[in-house]
Amino acid sequence: MNAVSVDASRPPVVRVTLSSPGTGNRLDEPLLAQLSAALTEAEATPGAQVLVLDAAGDAFCAGMALDELESTWRPRIEAVGELLTRLTASPLVTVAFVDGAALGGGVGLAAACDQVIAGPRAEFRMTEVLLGLLPATILPVVARRIGAHRAYGLALTAREVPGAEAVGLGLADATGGEDELRRVLRRLRAAGPGALAALKSYYAELFPALPPEELVVEALGHRLADAQVHQRIAGLRNQGLIP
Repeated sequence: MNAVSVDASRPPVVRVTLSSPGTGNRLDEPLLAQLSAALTEAEATPGAQVLVLDAAGDAFCAGMALDELESTWRPRIEAVGELLTRLTASPLVTVAFVDGAALGGGVGLAAACDQVIAGPRAEFRMTEVLLGLLPATILPVVARRIGAHRAYGLALTAREVPGAEAVGLGLADATGGEDELRRVLRRLRAAGPGALAALKSYYAELFPALPPEELVVEALGHRLADAQVHQRIAGLRNQGLIP
């Protein structure tokens, strides 16, 4: 079963759906690789201007997969960072339709998009400190959206943010269901040819999204070198609190 599905039947919109509800659409190697390939496919689709990112199941994205962290954390972190960079730099306008829980890296995945619509079931939570980790990869894209101190506060407290509050913070741009998504897409379609891509490129130059990769790797490496972090994650997994 594919972890990601692509629907390019309604140009200029390409809809990409995270399709691993059994894992909470967590960012594991198959999903990361397929999502990167889906972005490449969408960018190569003739006439495409907008990419809508949504998810099947109750969760939008449960964050980075935590299994086998001892051996796989660096390539996994690098893959997440590359994906966030690609979303912020893509010539396509990216719209995240979050109708479910966005946890940890899932918050970053949404925040890297140009527009975020919080559906009726939307909930955002930066959960890394609960695991003994830190949101080194996603904190910059969240801070770019809502401001450094607000992002830092959400990371410190790991509190749940419902959709309406997310709009107030700037983490989401609107609340609503498919009707709201259609309204946003109509507004985007009204733009002049090439204007959306030009505006996005200009914005990316004004406000770079991510720090140097070495900073992220160093920060997370220190945490993952601590045996207590792995013990904590294993304990939470044994309790059924994380997959």
